[in-house]
Amino acid sequence: MADEIRVSFSMSVQNGNLAETFSGGGSFDQTSAVSIGGVVEVGTSTETISLGNVSTAGFATFRSLSTATAGTAYVAIGHYDGTNLQEFAQLQNNDVIGPVRLAPGITLGMATYTATDQTSDIGVQYLVLGE
Repeated sequence: MADEIRVSFSMSVQNGNLAETFSGGGSFDQTSAVSIGGVVEVGTSTETISLGNVSTAGFATFRSLSTATAGTAYVAIGHYDGTNLQEFAQLQNNDVIGPVRLAPGITLGMATYTATDQTSDIGVQYLVLGE
């Protein structure tokens, strides 16, 4: 088979004289019919995201399930370089990141940065497709 994965995205802004639109998409082959996903509760210590049966990660999407006021708490998403989480994205209240193609051999991690009144973990819904 071919073109098992289809992705599309769109982002636009209309703010006074600023008007921009960026969109695209494509179809991609998936060699192994595997995926992993669900919801992970992310606390203030770093969490490694297990890829389970996905031996070669392809595309991933992440969504914050936070109900906190925007800007008071967020989840940082990154990859590990040794034992250090190298953050590359932030998920604030109801944010969505993706689809993004993951680098081969990546080890994903997340950590929550909270406001002083935030006492609970933040849920992140995710889906990682095998390449």
